[in-house]
Amino acid sequence: MSHGLINLTLPVVVQEIEHVLEVYPEDSHRLAFSIHELRQKLIAHVLSHVPNRYTVEGAQELPSHSKTRRIATLQERLRLETLIHGSMLHILRENADWLSHRLPQL
Repeated sequence: MSHGLINLTLPVVVQEIEHVLEVYPEDSHRLAFSIHELRQKLIAHVLSHVPNRYTVEGAQELPSHSKTRRIATLQERLRLETLIHGSMLHILRENADWLSHRLPQL
């Protein structure tokens, strides 16, 4: 049987980013992060600022709760949401010139 690493943090971060974007009041931000490249940069930026958890595929069965949103406390969730908001602003500033050519004028 082949073994591989599974990042347990990635699905949680992706789900939280989707949640933040769903309720984000700025349409332009949602539009910008609908671009695959920017979404990937956002995910990478957030992942680089949180502790990541891994498991080994094939070594054990994944617990069923690892497949769903798994943030233990409200404080952790708020910290992640704050990080996502800050990361969005960072990515938008970092890619402002590229975005100005990519997005239609609003």
